Amino acid sequence: MRFLKKYYKMIGTIVTVIALVFVVKKIVTMDVDWSMFASGRLIAMITGCVLIQTAVILFMSMPWVRFVRILSGTNIPMKDALPVYTKSNLMKYVPGNVFQYVGRNQLAADLHISHVDVACATVLDIVCSMLTPLLLIVVLMGKNMLELIRTYRNNFLIVLGVGVAVLLLLFLVLRWKFREPLQRYFEKYRKLLNRKILLRVLGVFLLYVVQYIISTAMYAIPAAFLFDVPGDKLGLFLGTYLFSWIVGFITPGAPGGIGIREAVMIMMCGSFLDMNTIMLYAVTLRIISTFGDIAAFLIGMLLEQVWKRQKQKNA
Repeated sequence: MRFLKKYYKMIGTIVTVIALVFVVKKIVTMDVDWSMFASGRLIAMITGCVLIQTAVILFMSMPWVRFVRILSGTNIPMKDALPVYTKSNLMKYVPGNVFQYVGRNQLAADLHISHVDVACATVLDIVCSMLTPLLLIVVLMGKNMLELIRTYRNNFLIVLGVGVAVLLLLFLVLRWKFREPLQRYFEKYRKLLNRKILLRVLGVFLLYVVQYIISTAMYAIPAAFLFDVPGDKLGLFLGTYLFSWIVGFITPGAPGGIGIREAVMIMMCGSFLDMNTIMLYAVTLRIISTFGDIAAFLIGMLLEQVWKRQKQKNA
């Protein structure tokens, strides 16, 4: 077990360093005229948004940890989970778009809990992170959402088909190789399907709703005060941005949704905003998101060291 924990720590450290390299590369290679962000008002607003984004990332660790607690039946302390979450969140900058999820399993190695439980909690986290913005999009966009769905239905159908095929293949392989453990976990999770647990899951889902409401409100700040999006079009604009994030997330070969998001935004919002404004808004949110990820990572590292020292003093 100790060897496995050291192995995960070593791999996690290597991937984190690689992620930091890609973060720096992303900032340096951004096609941005930084002089446009020279005004004090703009810097103050972006700084405020970065602080909100940082708080959102730290908050996002809570529903994931709650899913781990439900599936594992273990009271996972936030002081153990938060540094793992913020570190793995930074790994999304490594090409492949999977390291941020694999990295979360360091929690299983650290606390000697089931890797399957942590992985399943991450799957639930991804599902809720997709469903919640879809609900907000319906509220913000209404009938306009139908146009987007018709335009990008092939993306969803392809991803749905590939996803079902991968899950089926994975299930068959696991059933062939690990039939008995698979049966045990199936029985374990089946027993969790009771009213008390379902109410807890609903409570966790509400955390996602709160998180996305806060995030959407943050997206509205630069839209309304920096880019002069008309008030009667703000719902459409924000709903389109959320939808563009989903399309970018599920589209293969589009790291971070680069190019995909902008195309969706221009299609739906080009009638009341010019292309340069839309592109600048997208770049601004990328800057906010990137620096928010870095700040959350640094806070996670700092808290990890503080909690370690407290543990050593109490030992």
